[in-house]
Amino acid sequence: MPIVIRKSGQADGQGSSIVDLNFTPNKSEILETTRKKMEDILMLIVDHPEEVSVGIVHGERTTIFKIECSRRNFGRILGSRGKMIASLRTISLALTARHGIRSIVEVPYFAAEAA
Repeated sequence: MPIVIRKSGQADGQGSSIVDLNFTPNKSEILETTRKKMEDILMLIVDHPEEVSVGIVHGERTTIFKIECSRRNFGRILGSRGKMIASLRTISLALTARHGIRSIVEVPYFAAEAA
């Protein structure tokens, strides 16, 4: 049953707002929303957006967001001194920790090319 919260002095019902305090999205909805938002952000960052995807791996206590990308997009995802990936990790942490879910972001490793 939704709880009706009224502003003080509004006994006639005008100007009242209804707030559903019992609504809590389930874990899978939160993780899918976070995955989609991360993917949308990555699509704007990289040069070749068709080569980027984000997958979800469920661990025992932690959820891992795995970024799959090509070598030519890797530098854009990392950013200067790792600032871009740090920002993505902060965003994912903020979106999931609010609901009590632990999460990390993983990027692929590409070995340095021999010159």
